[in-house]
Amino acid sequence: MIKNERQYRITRANANNMNKVISRFEENKGEFEHIHPILQKAYSESLKSQLADLKSEIEEYENLRSGKYKIHEIKSIDELPQALIRARIVLGLSQKDLAERLGIKEQQIQRYEASEYSSASLTRIREVIKVLGIDIKENMFLPDSKISIETLFGRLDSVGIEPGFIIKRILPTSLFAYYESGEQIDEDVKKNIAFQATKYLERIFGIGSSDIFARTPLKIEATATVPRFKMPSRSDEKKLSAYIVYAHYLALLLFECTRSLPTRLIPTEPKLVCETILGEYGEINFKNTLKYVWDLGIPVLPLSDPGAFYGACWRVNKRNVIVLKQATRFSARWLGDLLHELFHAAQEPELEKRETLDVEEQMIIDIEETEATQFAGNVMLAGRAEELTAMCVRDAKNKVEWLKNSVIRVAKRENVLIGPLAYYVAFRLSLQGVNWWGAATKLQPKDIDPWQTARDVLLERVSFENLNDVDKNIIVQALR
Repeated sequence: MIKNERQYRITRANANNMNKVISRFEENKGEFEHIHPILQKAYSESLKSQLADLKSEIEEYENLRSGKYKIHEIKSIDELPQALIRARIVLGLSQKDLAERLGIKEQQIQRYEASEYSSASLTRIREVIKVLGIDIKENMFLPDSKISIETLFGRLDSVGIEPGFIIKRILPTSLFAYYESGEQIDEDVKKNIAFQATKYLERIFGIGSSDIFARTPLKIEATATVPRFKMPSRSDEKKLSAYIVYAHYLALLLFECTRSLPTRLIPTEPKLVCETILGEYGEINFKNTLKYVWDLGIPVLPLSDPGAFYGACWRVNKRNVIVLKQATRFSARWLGDLLHELFHAAQEPELEKRETLDVEEQMIIDIEETEATQFAGNVMLAGRAEELTAMCVRDAKNKVEWLKNSVIRVAKRENVLIGPLAYYVAFRLSLQGVNWWGAATKLQPKDIDPWQTARDVLLERVSFENLNDVDKNIIVQALR
């Protein structure tokens, strides 16, 4: 909302600049061929939506200033802060004029309005209401809060949502670009960024500005699943829980975008899965298996943030969505995790709702986890996972330190890929309490970017048209 002539001039200038940015983007689309067309479209729509918001603010301020709008009785506390500002503008009072009538400095009114009066005392608000002639119920009040981006970061960090995550994944595209530019940001802009961020935080975590900028302890209600299995002792429980809520919200958005996706029975026989992928796509690799899983009616959402978990499967109304989250670029690891989660998706098909979450490898593994990884290994290795692992152990003469070279020799001799074999050997060792995942990772070929592969397959099959602007921005940020 525009509150004074300075902001009015700045907003008009921003609208003109945004117009130029949109024009340049449309005229030079050839320079953005490296960006997926759907993301290009989403970015263009985001810019146009922001321009529309700027024009709406300009139009509102011009109408208020001209006296076109009338002041109505305030019936809700949520309407009060902006109503006070609108009333002042309609009455033709500048911030300086209002300050003089209250006997305070103009800068104080500027601070009140910048924070939408959340930093004002109830006594002060009553004085403003009286000066402006607004009728309002006597039992209405506002919290005494400090509004700033620093407060936002500090409060959210206390519940596991780190500042870097907010900047990268929560802020709207234009504000993220503002941060990345390294330009100096004045306090008014910072406050605006803080308020903009609260819209997105409320959608994802259910916490609004009144929660974030209050003085009471901040809490996130766990609307998503908590880890099914024992959490590793070194895990940050708050951070993990917050990220789970975020990933779960993204999964729900993906459900919304794939309502028309037909679903099929999910097979759990590795041989059948293997034969189907080979028959339809010619080779078992990450991209082909992704297409197979999508063909079963299961959307796959790839994330690239570090830490937290590496795989999840959520079911809502008997529809499954798989979330893969790896910082590594090793396709065998992504393929193994995808098949692992596919096995989870096939379990207890009669249940309308089901959740599984996979965190670190060193955790205690239950029967379903073991079966899921065995399923993944047998699909990747054509049903020979146990046989090939036994070969590797014999070749290494039961010595873990010799396994790396043994895996290479067995893979070459038996004409199988090193990556999947190393993945399965690491899993089998983890059942005996041996952590061989680091060595297995070093054996993976860096051939493709699996996250980008999964992202591109998703974009080929999904449209964001039925999402509102806030949700569209949230999922675009996740896929950037």
